[in-house]
This record gives sequence, structure tokens and C-alpha cells, in this order.
Amino acid sequence: MNKGTKVAIIVLNWNGHKDTIECVESLKKTTYPDYEILIVDNGSSDGSEAILRKKFPELKLIQTGKNLGFAGGENIGIREALAKGADYVLLLNNDTTVDPDFAGELVKAASLNPRAGILCSKVYLLSRPGIIWYAGASFHPWLGWGRHRGYGRKDAGQFDRTEETPRACGCSLMATREFCEKAGLLDEKYFCYCEDTDWGMRARKAGFKVLYVPASKVWHKVAQSTGGPATSMSLYYFVRNSLRCVDRNAPLPFPLKQARYFSILLTNLMGLVTMNAPKMLGIKRIYQGFRDYFKGKFGEFKDF
Repeated sequence: MNKGTKVAIIVLNWNGHKDTIECVESLKKTTYPDYEILIVDNGSSDGSEAILRKKFPELKLIQTGKNLGFAGGENIGIREALAKGADYVLLLNNDTTVDPDFAGELVKAASLNPRAGILCSKVYLLSRPGIIWYAGASFHPWLGWGRHRGYGRKDAGQFDRTEETPRACGCSLMATREFCEKAGLLDEKYFCYCEDTDWGMRARKAGFKVLYVPASKVWHKVAQSTGGPATSMSLYYFVRNSLRCVDRNAPLPFPLKQARYFSILLTNLMGLVTMNAPKMLGIKRIYQGFRDYFKGKFGEFKDF
């Protein structure tokens, strides 16, 4: 099957060696014949590097030296993979397990769709087998938000067609070498959240397709950060990075831009209602996200 077409599967670890071990063990059952697993440790402080090196001495592990965020850590792995001749780079969350055919199905879809630059798996909730987490997604750049299609619904084959999707999902995402070379890598200013949405929008602007491939199946733990402060932090990144993503990729004239800002504000305030976070802290994080975007502050958030 596609012999000679090399896939590099990049697993980013940050203080999560237990999840990473489970993920890699499932990857070792991959049926695609020409793949390698590359672990990138994002400056873990829990001993992950030593544990993973001992557990998987046969695998390449790159130590970044500090937490570079999702985009920065993944880019380290992507550059290494491309330098070693990979035709495809497959970004996979470390808190996932995979179907043995998941990589092969993505490669098959890519071979049938030459203009595909990004291809995304169908993702289930690991804690609820058969329940969908991602089956493609909507995205409304003029409003600044979107939703996972099929989220929380039982998979009855209703989303089993390979098709273009408005929003990519970095949980299990394969990108082609051609796309990476022409459109560039992930934008590291995001640090975490929205970099996959940005990549997908840039893919379309560069003439590539973003595909959802349901035959490629992944199960995701969707681990929630413990405690209010950690959970509310996602609101900060969602707000700041959503503003950057849509303003860069779908610019609007001033009056409509203000309406979009209000839409993003309202959407995140509504999301706060259902989050496991102190509400006043959540409101503070939303404010800080807007503040830092307009001040041009990106990268890792520091709450001084």
C-alpha cells in the first residue's frame, strides 16, 4: 500500500508520559507499512523525557528545552520529519488511541485527492465508545466561531463521506509536504488553540483542500484541566487567538469587524456558563484575551 510514501507521526508530550505511552503503544499496531513515530517532549518537568526514552529506546525523541506550546512543539517535529524525507506529517494528540488503519486511510484519501493539503480523522470520545467528538466542523469566519459536527452524537454512519470541512482539527491531522513547503508551518504566536483553524484557512487561500476522512478513526480522552484557573485559561487562548485568526484570514471593514468582536465576546461568555471554572475568573480571562490581542501580546500567557 503506497510503498515508498513515508508518513512521520508526531506525538507531542508535555508532562503527560502516561497518556503518551498508551498512544505510542496503539501506534505500534499501525498497518501502514512506511511510517515512523517521532516524540517531541515540550520541556516537561515530570520526568517524562527519561521515562519515554527508557520505554521506547528505538524511537526518536526530541527535547525542546522549554514549553513551546502546541504550535512550537509540533513545528520542531515537522521540521525534523521533513528534513528526514517524510512525504506526510501526521500530528496526533498524545491523549489518543488509534485504529490500526488510521494512517493508511489518510494516505489513501490524499492519493485520491491531489489538492488535499490537510486531512483530518474522525474522532470519538474514548470514554464513550461510538460517540463522536469530531466529524468535520463548521466555521463562520464572519462571526469568528464554529462547532464540531456530530459532537456528542452516536455514530450511525451519518458522517461517513470523505469531504471538505470548513475547519481542521489538530487532534489527528495529516499535512502534505507540498502544503507545508508552500503555505508554511503552524503559526507559533498562537501558542495553543486556533493554530489548526488558522492552518486550514491558510491552506484554502493557498489553493489546497482541507478534508475530513471518516475511515481514519481515533479515540480521544478530551482530558479536562483540573481546577478552575487551569480550565478558565482556555478561554483566554480561545479569545485572543480567535481574534488573530479571523482578522488575519478573513479581514472585514471596521463596522463589521466590531460586530464580529462582539460575536466572539458573546460566544465565549456563553461558553463560560458550562465550563468548570469560577465565573469571575473566566470573565477576567476573556478580558485579558481581548486586551492582549489589541496590545499585540502573543505566545504563552503570563498572568502578572
